[in-house]
Amino acid sequence: MRKNERQKNIEEILTQNDVQKQEDLVAFLDQRGIEVTQATISRDIRDMQLVKLPSKSGGYHYALPLKKDEDVKVKLKNTLQESLQKISSNATFIFLMVQPGSGPAIASLFNQLDSQDILGAISDDGSVLIITTSLDGVNHVKELVTAMLSNKI
Repeated sequence: MRKNERQKNIEEILTQNDVQKQEDLVAFLDQRGIEVTQATISRDIRDMQLVKLPSKSGGYHYALPLKKDEDVKVKLKNTLQESLQKISSNATFIFLMVQPGSGPAIASLFNQLDSQDILGAISDDGSVLIITTSLDGVNHVKELVTAMLSNKI
């Protein structure tokens, strides 16, 4: 099977199922008669830029990257509400402590925001560092996060 056909099947599987591990994805493809190795799935995950997001049932699941027409603020709000543990800041940095596994998704969402106040966001598994343009930028981003947490956005 060609790569693009396999990846279309992966997209369908991810929209219909809560896939938490690469082995699960291999099993779902096998059920469709598509034999792949975990190494192939690992490459597909990288090529398709799949992300892991918190599941409503607990744990984390693979998801397709955001499409440009989706509302980034809504995704960010939902992910912050499920994952944020602590927020702190100084003159131009905001540090978020988040649930393990959600750091990369949150940083990616902040980077997709159309905000003049954010230079960029970087993360590891359980934390996000947002670099702002100024002290005003820190305040604006913290206000945005507060609004998201209080359902005002």
